[in-house]
Amino acid sequence: MAFLGASDIVDLAKQLEQNGETFYRTMAEKAKSTETRSLFEDLADQEVKHYQIFSKLAQTVGENPLTTDQEWGQYVEYLNATVQSAFFEGTDKALTAAEEVTDEKEAIRMAMGFEKETLLFFYDLRDMVPAADRTFIDKVVAEEKAHIRRLAEML
Repeated sequence: MAFLGASDIVDLAKQLEQNGETFYRTMAEKAKSTETRSLFEDLADQEVKHYQIFSKLAQTVGENPLTTDQEWGQYVEYLNATVQSAFFEGTDKALTAAEEVTDEKEAIRMAMGFEKETLLFFYDLRDMVPAADRTFIDKVVAEEKAHIRRLAEML
């Protein structure tokens, strides 16, 4: 049986950040208010920073696999559930979702959903990396929580 390693999970996190950047840049271009445009541009810039953090993390994590069939099965179920989200299916899906949004409030709600799904993924990622690398994940988690608060304030 093939096992998913920590580096594979970090690669998924990098893809997630790229998708977030794509979504936020597209939403910034469509935003009608300066305040919303500025928020989405800032969030896109933060997604780039998160990508860089995960790129550095990818250099340090090993291939520490999930060790039991039960852990593997649970994780595959989790990944299958999260992959169903438009944001986890590649930048084309994130771009399509962003282009279909016509209302700023809808865009903000969608962004909040994206951030919540991201948090769930990162909490799981945190459990997959060595303890020494968890501070990187904790930093990104704190920033993602701040994103949700900022988006909620905009509503």
